[in-house]
Amino acid sequence: MKSTIEALLVLLALASPLAADPLAIAVPASTETVGVGGDADDPAIWVNPTDPAQSLILGTDKQGGLFVYGLDGTERAFLPDGRLNNVDVRPFMLGGKPVALAGASKRDDDTLVFYIIDSEGVRHAEPFAHPAIPADMPGVKHIYGFAMAQDASATYALVNFKSGDILQYRIEDQAGQLRLTLARQWKVGSQPEGMVADDRAGHIYVGEEDIGIWRYPLDPALPAEPLSVATIPSACLPRDDVEGLAVHESPKGRYLVASAQGIHRAAIFLLDGEAIPACTALVEIAAGAVDGVTETDGLDVTSAALPGHPEGVLVMMDDQNAGYTTNFKVIDWAAISANLP
Repeated sequence: MKSTIEALLVLLALASPLAADPLAIAVPASTETVGVGGDADDPAIWVNPTDPAQSLILGTDKQGGLFVYGLDGTERAFLPDGRLNNVDVRPFMLGGKPVALAGASKRDDDTLVFYIIDSEGVRHAEPFAHPAIPADMPGVKHIYGFAMAQDASATYALVNFKSGDILQYRIEDQAGQLRLTLARQWKVGSQPEGMVADDRAGHIYVGEEDIGIWRYPLDPALPAEPLSVATIPSACLPRDDVEGLAVHESPKGRYLVASAQGIHRAAIFLLDGEAIPACTALVEIAAGAVDGVTETDGLDVTSAALPGHPEGVLVMMDDQNAGYTTNFKVIDWAAISANLP
């Protein structure tokens, strides 16, 4: 009898290994964007394919529109388009020409708005605004989070709502005009916001703010069956809220990066195919030449080599700056990677 119990304990130990505490990493920001008197929320990084030094950071202001910054943090443009919440960007073919397509969720009127980014700068796409709630879905209410995704066949807009609903739209080009077609709809139990698509692996990650992180298949032909990635509380998310999500492809591995607002950190999960992402590290953006990050909301990453940042950057929203402003901090990913196993 004793040997049977011991054998069962061994099997349980193999099936459920004790998770090591995440690494505690502290790095300073390289630079920061100019302060916003409104309410900075979520960034997206556009990498210029011909001149990386001219890459841009897009940042939403929940009270007024979309800011455009250079990598040095200077403001390049402001588009006063209303209460924009989350922003994301993907390459796109529009009217037979390669461009970058950025999208954002607009809280004033429950719409999705889109921008074209190319050598001429950032401008409105045509049509600019698209209703985000289908007429036959009256229970879907209060637009919130947004992300974009791509697979071999299509580019998608992902939008969620405070009602818990998540809608996946297919974005199509019709002779230079954008058209959105609903491809799939599902729901979580409470308020979501942060989302990111891992285009390469075919996954969508959704942050349910007070609950944790879920993973779904990207293919809209598949059922939106959830896989729990992390719960609140847990090692990488000890307190709510989970906010922005992004995916980084490092020489050391592929990572899901999550904004752990309750502890002012970026939580890093190692991605390994279909395995549940492993909680790996908690990154503090500590004070250095610029102040550290507190009350962080949205974030984005790129693994593209940029001037002074050979492994790309992490951009995080910072809620507290001098003069009661908010802004975005730019962090060298190589400084983080040097501390990862």
